[in-house]
Amino acid sequence: MPEQKKRIPWIDALRGLAIILMVPANLSPYFSEPHPMWFRILGSFAAPTFIMLSAGMVVLTGDRHDERYYLKRGAIIIGIGMLLDILLWRIFPWTSFDVLYPIGLGLPLIYLLRRVDARELLYISVIIFLATYVLQVFFGYHAEPLEVYFDDMFAPSIGRILQSWFIDGWFPVFPWIGYAVLGALFFRTLFRENSGVSNRFLMLGATLTAIGFALLFVPLPFVRNLADGAILESRGGYSEIFYPPTFAYIFTSIGIVMLFSALLRRTKFFGVLTVLGFFGRYSMMVYILHQVIGALVIEPATIAMGYESITSGPWFTFVNLVVLGTIYAICYGIERIKRRHRPESTVLQVLFGK
Repeated sequence: MPEQKKRIPWIDALRGLAIILMVPANLSPYFSEPHPMWFRILGSFAAPTFIMLSAGMVVLTGDRHDERYYLKRGAIIIGIGMLLDILLWRIFPWTSFDVLYPIGLGLPLIYLLRRVDARELLYISVIIFLATYVLQVFFGYHAEPLEVYFDDMFAPSIGRILQSWFIDGWFPVFPWIGYAVLGALFFRTLFRENSGVSNRFLMLGATLTAIGFALLFVPLPFVRNLADGAILESRGGYSEIFYPPTFAYIFTSIGIVMLFSALLRRTKFFGVLTVLGFFGRYSMMVYILHQVIGALVIEPATIAMGYESITSGPWFTFVNLVVLGTIYAICYGIERIKRRHRPESTVLQVLFGK
């Protein structure tokens, strides 16, 4: 593995593209249902992209750090997720399962697995994806996730909490840790010789994407997908197509990440791609800020105007553009400060980037 000391433009751009898809997806509870299918699909690929990229970066940088470094970074990321649960959503942490939880758990795990043979990484990820299906069949998948609110407290059983962690939380261990393991394999392959820009890598991503979409929309026996209604139309206002995650979704998401990785690695970076790269450098800040703006600004403003949700698609688009513009301005201010005062503590580096 080559030593990577500088930022890699296509990785920032891919992360930035995921952010552009993530913001409207996470603001979807303020958008009246039913959500268009194209909207549901586009918002469904941010999470696997983030998880695979975070794991891949461990593979690239693992030789420069020790396990304590990734334990600390993982703990900080989980801590941010816990603070959002407590301060923003007013729920007990570790009952629901935010996307930051599997990302934080994945960092030290991937550090330990970073030298494992590529074929074994593939086997581990496949086992996790297969276990996802088995666990859903044997223990069930709750349409409503477990959330214990401060103003409506109750004591869930240990079994229900474990089921939330591993099976039916927002982002349970199965299958999302499988994406982390696959992300390690993905980067091992992508940075080996010239495979990242080879036609084979591009074609494999396109093939997996095509197979995934076929599995999602074509009625097939023994395949849970959108055609047979196995995937929920929405869950607490969120309408991504991974509630629950199915084999059809897993094939599609892996193919999409591979396809766009290959395309962006071939692309010269200017104009809009530079903007994507900027967002990608501040992914944690974007994640925190858009959640805060949604809960503390958009929802109260919508209610104050006498609406339960935003009913107009153009208005919802406008709101998302305003949110992204506001976040861009805040991150640009942080960028200027960083030019004079480089973040030294690990907490600040997680929040603002190095």
